[in-house]
Amino acid sequence: MRTPPVKIALYIGRGASHSWIWFVDTLRQAGITHIDFITDMNSLQADLLVVSGGDPFSLFSHVGSGGVDRMKHFIETGGTYVGICAGTYFALRFHETPYPWLNLVDSYISNFSLSPPRNLRMPHKYMVPYREGVVFHPVRDEVILKYKGGLLSAPLYGGPGIVTADAASLATYHEFSNNTTFLCEAEAASDVLLGKMAVVSKKWRNGRLLLFGPHFEHPYFPEANRELISLLSTVTPRGYSYDLQGQEITGREKKQWLKDLKRWVSNGRLAAFGLENYHWKIGEKIYDPERLAYFFETCFQLTRSLEHVPRLLGNYDLPERAQDIALQTRELGPDNTKAEELLESLKTLTADIYSLSFSAEDKK
Repeated sequence: MRTPPVKIALYIGRGASHSWIWFVDTLRQAGITHIDFITDMNSLQADLLVVSGGDPFSLFSHVGSGGVDRMKHFIETGGTYVGICAGTYFALRFHETPYPWLNLVDSYISNFSLSPPRNLRMPHKYMVPYREGVVFHPVRDEVILKYKGGLLSAPLYGGPGIVTADAASLATYHEFSNNTTFLCEAEAASDVLLGKMAVVSKKWRNGRLLLFGPHFEHPYFPEANRELISLLSTVTPRGYSYDLQGQEITGREKKQWLKDLKRWVSNGRLAAFGLENYHWKIGEKIYDPERLAYFFETCFQLTRSLEHVPRLLGNYDLPERAQDIALQTRELGPDNTKAEELLESLKTLTADIYSLSFSAEDKK
């Protein structure tokens, strides 16, 4: 019997930002579509657990100590944990009295400080309180890494500079580029990041952790995408089954169903663009209407790509859910709680439309 391909549990719940979409698209281009979109840590039946960008504080508030214990059990019994940006912070133990996250890699991070360098721009992106100090972000956008004896470009959006004694270094921050955005003075940013570890790997009991500071999955960095897939390809599948859930939708019913879904996704996209005067604080992060629009745009492009597919496997309620979300977006104001609830609904809608798309690809 043929061993099933690698199966991935991708966290999209509270604390996850939009960057998991980049990860899905990178996997999809490599032909990897056995993805479970999870909003908690209750059932980790997969070869890889991926926690990408976002807010580790919100992640822990949602999954709690029980979720952390299940994540540790997943790794110690042979699973591979992939952390990117926030997912990396969640796995690092970088303080003497850390918050009760995974804390499986003993480390020091170069961007934790009691007195960070003076901020030059984008103050809402610059720093986050942690214990008695702050985690600050010296630069954003493109950085140049030293990787496999050569140079590799990837974007940094808040990931750490890692100094550690119990994990293997796979890449270091080498230099900045003309596309780097400095949030503090360039000299200070160089002192903080250059020469520090950007990607590390650690074996822990029967499993492994792969931790990325930069976003190797970003769509504008195809070489980094290829290297990410190369690293993930070292994971041996353990035989997990993968079954898409939903009802078969075909013929005229499918045509009308998809038309309704696409219409409400498009309405939501337009409504999101009309919210330009609002920003919302969700956990420790500031979200703008662009983030909502990004999810709607992803859903729109996915639904459009399915117009000529004869058969789909999906949930009948997707158009109704898209309608509810579009109407909520129209009515959204400055309320942070309502914005958070809308964001969570939009993430699960996006994930379900990805699964709908995978059902079409499985039948090719």
